[in-house]
Amino acid sequence: MVEKRCRYCHKLYPEEFFGVALTTPTKVYRRWKCRDCYQGTKRALIARHYAWLSDFKRKKGCSMCGVKDPRVLDFHHKNKGDKMFGIGGFRREVGFQKLVEEIKKCDVVCANCHRILHDEFRKNEEEVNGA
Repeated sequence: MVEKRCRYCHKLYPEEFFGVALTTPTKVYRRWKCRDCYQGTKRALIARHYAWLSDFKRKKGCSMCGVKDPRVLDFHHKNKGDKMFGIGGFRREVGFQKLVEEIKKCDVVCANCHRILHDEFRKNEEEVNGA
């Protein structure tokens, strides 16, 4: 069994405790961080991103009614066709820069106003389609 030292906690672990960073036909390259250190830094990064999002929403407030509580604020895509992903899924899908680019396509609205927007959109769609 091959052992490797984590460059962050400096503990010695079996090589399997280090995630695969890159694979070539002849070699498997592993991360420098052990599984525990990698998960810890990932959790800390996600917490920073959530704090940034919360602060962003608090500063903007609802664009329709002015509510400033980030717990009830959502991101509403102005143009449905431009939507690449939902802002809530950023931690698994995208990096921070892509998250910021996606936010530029959105308005900040509270949950009530968001429901009203989607209800009006649905009613307009029904009128256009003759339902």
